[in-house]
Amino acid sequence: MLTLELISEAERTLKPVIRCTPIEASPVLSDLLGVPVWLKLENLQITGSFKARGAYFALKKAQSEGLNHIATCSAGNHGKGVAWASSLLGMKCTIFVPQSVDSTKLEGMIRYGAQVEKSMFDGYDETEVWAKAECERLSIPFISAFDDERVMAANGGTVGSEILHQVPGVTSVVLPLGGGGLSSGAAFYVKHHNPLCDIVLCQHVGCPAFNQSVEMGEAALQMPAIKTLASGLEGGIGVKTFEVLRTRTDSVQLVTESELRVAMKWMIEQHQLIVEGSAAVPIAALLNPDFPKPNGPLVVVISGRNVASSIVADILKT
Repeated sequence: MLTLELISEAERTLKPVIRCTPIEASPVLSDLLGVPVWLKLENLQITGSFKARGAYFALKKAQSEGLNHIATCSAGNHGKGVAWASSLLGMKCTIFVPQSVDSTKLEGMIRYGAQVEKSMFDGYDETEVWAKAECERLSIPFISAFDDERVMAANGGTVGSEILHQVPGVTSVVLPLGGGGLSSGAAFYVKHHNPLCDIVLCQHVGCPAFNQSVEMGEAALQMPAIKTLASGLEGGIGVKTFEVLRTRTDSVQLVTESELRVAMKWMIEQHQLIVEGSAAVPIAALLNPDFPKPNGPLVVVISGRNVASSIVADILKT
C-alpha cells in the first residue's frame, strides 16, 4: 500500500540521484486567475520528466529483492526513466512500447542501453496486455508504469512534498492524469498535510478514464486508443491509483487536442519552455475561461519536455 513511510523512503533514496526541480512564477496565468500561479518544472528533471523518480525507486527496490532484470510497458517517459535507472544500477531492462511511440523518447531509451520491443498497436492499453503476456512467457518481472505503490510514492509523493516546501500556502495543485502514478502520489501526500488544498486533475477529452471510473464505481483499466500529442495520458487508469484519487480529487478538467496544441505554443512564447503534449494539458485547462477560480496560490505540475523537434516546429506554425 501507498504510505507516508514509503514516500519518505523514496525521498531518501532519490535525493542523491534526482533534482529537486524549481518552481517558476507565471505572471500571465497569475493575472488571468487573480492568484499567484507557480509552475513546478518537472520538465527540467533528469531524463526530461518526473518519471525518472518512480523508475529509479522501483528498480532500486527490485534490486534489493535480488532482481537484476525487469520489464515494463511505456508510452515513452517511464521507459526512458527505467532505461536511465537501470544503467545507473547495473541492471538489465526490457521496455515494451506502442508502435506510435515518440521518436525522441524511443531514442532516449535506446541511448541508455535498454532492450526495446515495439508492439503492433498504437494504443498503450493493447501494448500493455501484450507486454505482460510476453513477460510471463519470458519469465521477466513486470513493473507497471503507474499502478505500483513504489512508483506512486516516488513519482507523485516526492513531487507533492517538494511543492508543499516550495509553496507552503498553496491552495490548489493542478496535475495531468494518465494512469495516475503522478497524481495519486501527489494527492495522497498533499491531502494528508493540507486537507483543504484542492487537487485538480486534467485529462484529454478523448480519454476521460477518471470520469468513466467514477461512473462505473471501479477503475477503467482500458480505454479506446486515440491519436494525440498527449500520448502519456492515453489509456486507462490503475486500480491502485484510482483507489487513492477517488476520495482525494476535487475537480477534473477535460482538454481538447487543439487546446493542448495552443498550450504547447503558449509555453514557448510565455516561458520559453518546450513541453510535450501531456505536460501542456494542465496549462490548456488553466487557459480555459471556464477554469474554476482558485482561492489562493496555485501550483501546476509541468510533467515533461520529451517531444520530437518536428512536432515543435509544427506547433509553432499554428
